[in-house]
Amino acid sequence: MPPSDPQFGNFGITARLFKLINDMPKDQQLVLLRQLLNNNVTTHLFKMIVELSEDQQTLLIEQMRHRPTREMPIKTVSLEETETSMRESARKPCLINANYIIQDRNFKSSILDISIGGVFIETNEKLPVGQDMVLNFSLPNYSKQFTFNGKIAWSGPRGFGVQFEEVTPLQNDILKTYIEEKGSSAD
Repeated sequence: MPPSDPQFGNFGITARLFKLINDMPKDQQLVLLRQLLNNNVTTHLFKMIVELSEDQQTLLIEQMRHRPTREMPIKTVSLEETETSMRESARKPCLINANYIIQDRNFKSSILDISIGGVFIETNEKLPVGQDMVLNFSLPNYSKQFTFNGKIAWSGPRGFGVQFEEVTPLQNDILKTYIEEKGSSAD
């Protein structure tokens, strides 16, 4: 058993685990939660709320009323559809240079994760969920540049996820071939 972290005492491993989970993108946190709860998230949430005292339930309702509206996504996405698409789309870690345009502003950054349905872009920029964008990048297995229209599906402290609006059959085949390639994942 590893020695305990002096900063956290005997709870060092637990504290590090909580930090790792907290630093994960929200969609990955949701997938982890669903796995831990055997896909019964709603049942567990309902049970937790029912077990709260009446005062705690009232406080929870008040806190929900006073949540800042600016953090709410512009467009909501069905969690079932999101999880299904995440399950159906294999993801590949990578390191691909990308250019993208959001509200007539040009950005350059790196794609760290790619699937047929979207990408994770590393950046310190704080961008609103639901924002439209145009993304340009090239894959090592294909000489021509890809251009995708997409939306920011989620945003976190290390970057944001992009969901592609449309993927042509040719783009789908090229992305699938790249994702399924064996070898170095950080091309």
